[in-house]
Amino acid sequence: MAFLLECLEDLDTQFWYHGGKLNLVEGDPVEVLRKISKHFSIDKLCFDQDCESIWHKRDDAVKNFCRTHGITVEESIGATLWDPLEIIEANGGSPPLTYSQFCQVTDGIGQPRRPVADAQLTDVQFVELESFENLLSELTVFPNIPTPQMLGIEKENGIDKIYRGGEREALKYFYRRIKHERESFLEGAFLPNRLEPDILVNPPKSLSPDIKFGCISVKKFYWAVLDAWDEVNDDHPPGSYKIVSQLIWREFFYAMSAKNPFFGEMARNPICINIPWCENDDYLNLFIGGKTGYPFIDAGIRQLKKEGWVHHIIRNALSMFLTRGDLWLSWEHGLNMFLKYLIDADWSVCAGNWMWVSSSAFEKSLNASVSLDPGVYGSHVDPEGEYIRKYVPELMKFPAKYIYEPWKASAAIQEKADCVIGKDYPMPMVDHQEASVRNRKMMEELQEIHRNSGLEEPSHIKPSDELEIKNFFGLPVNFKML
Repeated sequence: MAFLLECLEDLDTQFWYHGGKLNLVEGDPVEVLRKISKHFSIDKLCFDQDCESIWHKRDDAVKNFCRTHGITVEESIGATLWDPLEIIEANGGSPPLTYSQFCQVTDGIGQPRRPVADAQLTDVQFVELESFENLLSELTVFPNIPTPQMLGIEKENGIDKIYRGGEREALKYFYRRIKHERESFLEGAFLPNRLEPDILVNPPKSLSPDIKFGCISVKKFYWAVLDAWDEVNDDHPPGSYKIVSQLIWREFFYAMSAKNPFFGEMARNPICINIPWCENDDYLNLFIGGKTGYPFIDAGIRQLKKEGWVHHIIRNALSMFLTRGDLWLSWEHGLNMFLKYLIDADWSVCAGNWMWVSSSAFEKSLNASVSLDPGVYGSHVDPEGEYIRKYVPELMKFPAKYIYEPWKASAAIQEKADCVIGKDYPMPMVDHQEASVRNRKMMEELQEIHRNSGLEEPSHIKPSDELEIKNFFGLPVNFKML
């Protein structure tokens, strides 16, 4: 919420430079419009499409009000590259079944529109609501941009403010990121954040929070990357979805959820397998509390709750550990945690990723071919364990050899590091090797039950090739699948 309010504050400041003000009104949108329409003749209402189905009821109510009051509605497509509803229509009325099919459908629709030019605020005539006392008496208008506390949102203990919202701040990172992409193209590579993941960088090279809140247009980012590619390669070969695949995956999940209000749950979700996850509050509390005994997992949880952002490699590790990798708890718990703490949390994208990693959808059904060892996975990208030292300071003095599995260190090493495992830092809550074998067996048994009972796979679950899976999890190409 703090990030969003900073975005609004930045917009308000830009308006102020041109004699205007951003007015924030509290209340139901239809009721607010009803009160404003008593004092103003409203000809047109413009807003950006919110394609996630959980918001359709709100937006449809506004559209119905406008239709019955002769108000023209202009709903633009700004949060996504394409209109998800157009993609569904182009695919015959249902979302594309696979990522490759999605790419084929959008290729048929054509490239996304280029971003429009920035609005010239000098040409805008602002209205001063302060001049309309009767209207103000009917509305709850904030005199200034409110704080989270004014909205009833208290700051949790231990939260550090690392990332600041707003277009002007976002543009700094946008130009830095495009420079990074261009340098990667010059070296004959692409997707630098996946090729050389930096889980410690603060603030991150990722623009996901800024794109989520509209500080940077997704179309602006998409075309800047493609234009940089064409400039470096002289349009031979032309830029493709491969160099912006993370944005395309985002669009894919938006299309999948656009007409599915149950996309963020298991039981009523037509594309999700109902896996009988266990209920274990003790396990869940240790996980959410960052006290699993696995330093890489605990570091990820602590950074998430402290700063509101973690690298995709950390997200994948947390997702697998909670679900089919170790704890066998429902992915819905993880989704709720991400939606609560991540400043870039998109309902569609988060739910889609959690279903993917838990093998509930978007990947080979009930698949357990990849099980990330929480005691090893992080060493691929951070062999010295600097990430753990930063977010799990209890282990700061441990040698790199034991930083990911400190329980394997001798008593002498633990004492020298001023951290005795089981006393100053917990022992692992589960044995990964035992848990992964048990969970793999349960997945195989579920597969057998599905085959023998004639149960149909949800239609949107299709096998992925091994390379796609490895790219998703940030695994080396030579990683052996089980």
